[in-house]
Amino acid sequence: MRRRPAVALLASIPAIVAGCGKSTPATADSATPAATSGTFDRRTARAEILRADSAMMRGLASKNIDSLMRYYDPDVVSMTQGSKPVKGMGSVRSSYAEVLTANPGDLSFDTGGISFSNDGSIAWHYGTFEATATDAAGKPVKAAGNYLQIWKHTGARWVIVAEINNSFPPRQ
Repeated sequence: MRRRPAVALLASIPAIVAGCGKSTPATADSATPAATSGTFDRRTARAEILRADSAMMRGLASKNIDSLMRYYDPDVVSMTQGSKPVKGMGSVRSSYAEVLTANPGDLSFDTGGISFSNDGSIAWHYGTFEATATDAAGKPVKAAGNYLQIWKHTGARWVIVAEINNSFPPRQ
């Protein structure tokens, strides 16, 4: 398998951990249903998605790929600038392993917002990211860009069904 340059690996970080810059308590991994008594509560659903993002960030920081996979639908599609779409949880897991070889750090995310379908079954979460990783020569490489994640509510929790990102020049 051909290795992608560090910048391409960095560009895949938001597709993997988009919006994860918020810290949450250790119990954030346990989700509560978004809908109660047949009504959809946007505030609760938004909080659940942000808690999931935080848990994903902690998993990435600890390089625990297994802890990240629980937030993906088995049929997820992930699209990173400069790469073909990655389909399915096994392929996303492989992408994570490759990203972690670039030792990503200085991750920062700015959540632009979370919106919901009228029935509350689908959410889209977007924002920007900045990160630094190490290239093959051991030099730091900065990356920045936008991300968009599509989440669906499975009845018990929210999972990512699709994600995409693109890069733009990082701030100097």
